[in-house]
Amino acid sequence: MTAEDPNKYARFQKFNKQTYEQVNDTLKQRTHLTAREWVIARLCADFKAEDGKVPMTWIGEHLPELVPFMDAQYERQDVSSAEAAFKRKVARSGTTFFYAYYAGLISLDEMLDTIQVVIKNIEALKKIEGADVSGDVSLEVQQMMAETLRRITEKLNQVSEPEGLQ
Repeated sequence: MTAEDPNKYARFQKFNKQTYEQVNDTLKQRTHLTAREWVIARLCADFKAEDGKVPMTWIGEHLPELVPFMDAQYERQDVSSAEAAFKRKVARSGTTFFYAYYAGLISLDEMLDTIQVVIKNIEALKKIEGADVSGDVSLEVQQMMAETLRRITEKLNQVSEPEGLQ
């Protein structure tokens, strides 16, 4: 898959007959993302070059060819803004999720229940994208969450220690 050949890109074909609004509603059932943010983040990730650069102008110009429910081209700035909005929402969602636990607003059992919902949503979204979810997504997510919780706890303990004890 290259930026030069959009005809080979088929990630969003499951949405061939759907409108932007229908895709947006599907995403809103599981995420805080809009269809615009999701599509742009997905395209930026898929078309990122080895040097880390993203062909934002190319993505914007080929948007209607790449994504069946997007009917207009985007300027480079529109692509950049949508990708930035995606990243801001990811950070805010992560903060909300982990803050609720660390502030004692939800119990460990509630956190574990939430993680199971997250896993189901991830699997559903990956299926929508056409990815194979036959592997054990549940175990992978649980391991990632355990490691993340450990790292957050470590950092919080470092911050709360008095200056001379570090």
